[in-house]
Amino acid sequence: MFKKLFRLDFAGLVYGAAVLILFGLNLFVIDRLRDYTILLDGERYQLTTIAFTPRQLLKQVGYSPLPNDQVWPKPDQINLSFTLVTITRARPITILTPDQTYRLTSAELRPANLLLEAGLRLFPHDLIEQNDSLIDPYAPLPAGQEAVFTFRPAKKIELSLNGQALNIFTQANSLSAALMEAGIELSENSTVSRPLDRPLDQLTQVTIATGRPIVVDSPAGSVHGFSSARTVGEALSDLGLSLQGLDQAVPPETDPLPSNGFIKINRVSETIAFQTIETAFNNTYQEDPEAELDTVSTLVPGQLGLVVTRVRTKNENGREVSALSEGPWKASDPIDGVLGRGAKPVVRTEVVDGVTLEYWRKVAVYATGYMPSSQGNHTGTASGLPLTKGIIAVTLPWYRDMKFQKVYVPGYGYGTIADTGGGIPGRYWIDLGFDDSNYESWHHWTTLYFLTPIPAFIPTVLP
Repeated sequence: MFKKLFRLDFAGLVYGAAVLILFGLNLFVIDRLRDYTILLDGERYQLTTIAFTPRQLLKQVGYSPLPNDQVWPKPDQINLSFTLVTITRARPITILTPDQTYRLTSAELRPANLLLEAGLRLFPHDLIEQNDSLIDPYAPLPAGQEAVFTFRPAKKIELSLNGQALNIFTQANSLSAALMEAGIELSENSTVSRPLDRPLDQLTQVTIATGRPIVVDSPAGSVHGFSSARTVGEALSDLGLSLQGLDQAVPPETDPLPSNGFIKINRVSETIAFQTIETAFNNTYQEDPEAELDTVSTLVPGQLGLVVTRVRTKNENGREVSALSEGPWKASDPIDGVLGRGAKPVVRTEVVDGVTLEYWRKVAVYATGYMPSSQGNHTGTASGLPLTKGIIAVTLPWYRDMKFQKVYVPGYGYGTIADTGGGIPGRYWIDLGFDDSNYESWHHWTTLYFLTPIPAFIPTVLP
């Protein structure tokens, strides 16, 4: 009996607990029905709904945050107390600089931070312009709008002022304006390593020194400057006028600076010219049984002879002051050379027109075509064979050495040297035989393949 009552009481307790939990959840859900505010790119939107995360809230208004958007609180952060969600949408950003254009997509509003995202650092005196007007690097740009602005980094001047190193950052275009902006005044004794009116580079190195006035006279003209050097050579170096080669300074380089500050440079140079006359050598030819047919190799190289005259000229300040000619003398006699003509046939294979050819010589020739009707309807040939396709005519010297040799012509096919013709002066020539019914007009260069077997006699040099 007691166990039965306990079971009934326990079941009742479970039921009651479930009712209480459902009641509590209902109260919790009802409590989450709140008034929310959404700030989208600065614009305010109001709605009453139930949401546990910003993403749920934004989904109810049809917006899904993109990866580069800035959302606060974080889109998937469970927050039971928030009623305000702030969204700054990412938009295209274009940053123009003197060197290149940077493009990025960002929700950041401040130009200084956008520069940082693009890998650009902002230094004092750097400027940012938008629509030709200066803007505050730390003032936010309008949200939700594509932004284009120009970044003008300040130019850096690495200045050595009388031995003291200074760094100057400026937007000035010339050195004089930058120095004035930095409060650096130049005196008449100041020496500046760079023209004051020359446009500044992004990084400019300048040396300013104050010293004694110096005048240097040289063939290029007079140079005025200042130097604190102790010797003539050091002063010339300060002015970028160091002596070269045989140059001479008056006073000499090692002397102290003269009291009047006047230095003269004499530019001295000496040239040695070799005038040569070449005497030619001759070549003789001989057969080379070990070299491939139709090749020419140098067996003994020839050497030119030389007759030489040497002329030594001395110039001072661009004017010739002396010239000494030595010679002529025979530096070398010409030595005749010996060239070898290859006489060894080498059998090779080559696929031509889809046919594998075995040949021992190939020659570039100019080909024409003929047929019986072009020969007065005669079919006779020098060999006695009737004129038909496959009969090939050559010049008489070739015919004497090549009669009945088997050959191949690309685009024509196999043939036999069996006829003679007049040829074309200055060219290796063949005349391709045809029947009247299959005649093809030929007037172009081609290749003549001499097929195996190799004949007993081979002319080393084609006549």
